[in-house]
Amino acid sequence: MPKDITLTEVNPYTKLTLIQKRYVEARLQGLNQTAANRAAGSGNTSPQALERHPKVRAAIRWLIKESTLNVNELTKSDVLTGMMDAVDAAATAGELVMAWREIGKLLGAYEPERKILEIHDYSADELKELSDKDLLELAGGKMQDVVDGEYEEVNS
Repeated sequence: MPKDITLTEVNPYTKLTLIQKRYVEARLQGLNQTAANRAAGSGNTSPQALERHPKVRAAIRWLIKESTLNVNELTKSDVLTGMMDAVDAAATAGELVMAWREIGKLLGAYEPERKILEIHDYSADELKELSDKDLLELAGGKMQDVVDGEYEEVNS
């Protein structure tokens, strides 16, 4: 009787070229296609071509699937280290600002502004009946809009 043969899935990452490996690593570190393409040093190859390459796609899927990182074990220090790597890898001023903004948020540099508002002209029942817009006006605020996780004032 022949032995049972256990086939293990072959790691497609090992079959990539050096540039493809660098691209995959950069993408898995969170860089966008253009930044990953730059980090890989792929020269004239377009980021879209690398992203759509079957071997690259297979390697990314396999590495994500095989990842053993347990998010519950992720510490603030791990996140800060990753963000500092993003600062080092930033290719544009915009990417650098975004990385530093995230570090600032992580460290609590952007504490929410707290306001205490005392309203004596309305009863609790009357306040419950007011619309959000009316409540905002009572608080002396302006309508705000959320853009990419950040608040911006809307000029009306």
